[in-house]
Amino acid sequence: MASMRESDTGLWLHNKLGATDELWAPPSIASLLTAAVIDNIRLCFHGLSSAVKLKLLLGTLHLPRRAVDEMKGALAEIIQLAALDSDPWVLMVADILKSFPDSGSLNLDLEEQNPNVQDILGELREKVTECEASAMLPLECRYLNKSALTTLAGPLTPPVKHFQLKRKPKSATLRAELLQRTRARSRGT
Repeated sequence: MASMRESDTGLWLHNKLGATDELWAPPSIASLLTAAVIDNIRLCFHGLSSAVKLKLLLGTLHLPRRAVDEMKGALAEIIQLAALDSDPWVLMVADILKSFPDSGSLNLDLEEQNPNVQDILGELREKVTECEASAMLPLECRYLNKSALTTLAGPLTPPVKHFQLKRKPKSATLRAELLQRTRARSRGT
């Protein structure tokens, strides 16, 4: 009976949290995480995919403090199971959440203690340096004029020229002809 309950809970969690189009746990998860569900999750946690584990762990942050106090033991056990996981992201989130059920605060002293976190931060730094600087700016920067954007973000790198025109556009040619005609007329009068 217990394995049926575990597989049902695991399948239900994959249906609710397994979508890859949304990478964060929605706030609506708080209404789904009842004491009975948390007990079942504790039993089937090892069989969940890494994405579902991450969303579940992050979803515990949406729980009201009263619910966290009621399920403190089961939540702590789930976080301990996550701390033994093979996925480095699950390990890091578990390390961040290890003090959450007891104190309601997050453990943010990670970099010095955990080599896993150092590896993940190194990967993130590489990805950020690969990205164009303007892609990393807040969305509202799209609507700023150049002087406001420069004030906010500093000088931006000029865009890369990907191609160059071989001949002048027709409008430039017509403009040059008109300028020559006007100059010739002004000299003639």
